[in-house]
Amino acid sequence: MGEVVALLQLNPTVGDIESNVAEIERAAALAASNGASVAWTCELAVCGYPPRDLLLEDGFVEQCQIAASAVDSPIPLLVGSPIDSGSERTKPANGAVRVGPGGSGEVTCRKQLLPTYDVFDEARYFEPNLDAGLATAAGMHLGVTICEDAWQHVGDVPSDYRTDPIEQLAEWQQRDGPLELTVNLSASPYHLAKEGERAALARAAAATLGHPFALCNQVGGNDDLIFDGRSLVAWPDGTVVQAPGWCMGVMLVDLDDPSAAAWIPWPEGECGPDCRCAVQMVAPGDEPTAPDSGADLLSAITTGLGDYCRKSGIKSLVLGMSGGIDSAVCTAVAARAVGPASVLGHTMPS
Repeated sequence: MGEVVALLQLNPTVGDIESNVAEIERAAALAASNGASVAWTCELAVCGYPPRDLLLEDGFVEQCQIAASAVDSPIPLLVGSPIDSGSERTKPANGAVRVGPGGSGEVTCRKQLLPTYDVFDEARYFEPNLDAGLATAAGMHLGVTICEDAWQHVGDVPSDYRTDPIEQLAEWQQRDGPLELTVNLSASPYHLAKEGERAALARAAAATLGHPFALCNQVGGNDDLIFDGRSLVAWPDGTVVQAPGWCMGVMLVDLDDPSAAAWIPWPEGECGPDCRCAVQMVAPGDEPTAPDSGADLLSAITTGLGDYCRKSGIKSLVLGMSGGIDSAVCTAVAARAVGPASVLGHTMPS
């Protein structure tokens, strides 16, 4: 049996630092009680992704970094949080801090590649870093990357970055010695068939680095963005294990035995209605089993609406009912998202 690591696939609420930290601590304790020696969260887990203009509020970044550094974990844990830039520049960094035994808020990584295309505008809020992320935890030497840092390696991003953090880590290994694992703290938004793209990314990184590459993704809806989870680990031979989509949980992975990977639903030991509640193992050369596209889109819409209501404190919905298929579909989705008892239909005869 090799080292067992844990990917904490959580659903943070943007700006709710106290609740987010409490969830991180509970998940870390769950991981430790199930034999994990190291764990990490998704990107910016302390404040939730995307924090946007909250980052411009006086004291917000400092509050996040203090909260991240104070996370109580029984095992070494990498926590995603906005942090100081490490320079005289005024904008913060998108980073990761190490907590738990042997760690006290040590900064292990500042994100290098800041996307400014599609739904992203990270250069508005953060300073990019130039150096590869590194950490030591439970005797393991780790490479540390944050979301976009890994996407440049497969050439699937439209931005013209001048560096490739995965290649940087490969060069570091040639110079200073091998790493056992590279982790990625991610908030990778959903689109249809995204799981195949992530698997290709992880496989390419693992092949280049010569060791497992593990991506922990956010799940849930925040404002206009939806995240499907489906955290994964890839090995240099192309083997992949992938967590379920659309639910929170902890994925436990034995780095020497992919077949032993396990999924622990979260919270309260129950999966949501859209969760397969099992780890998917993908053999070298195979693609992850694609979910039914219609069902997956319904899960995305339901998750987005349900989380928007829950995180905004909306207790019930009132919908105009015309008798047509459009209002019927909207009502069905609403009932699925917040429960039938919380949906009131108001007839609007034509």
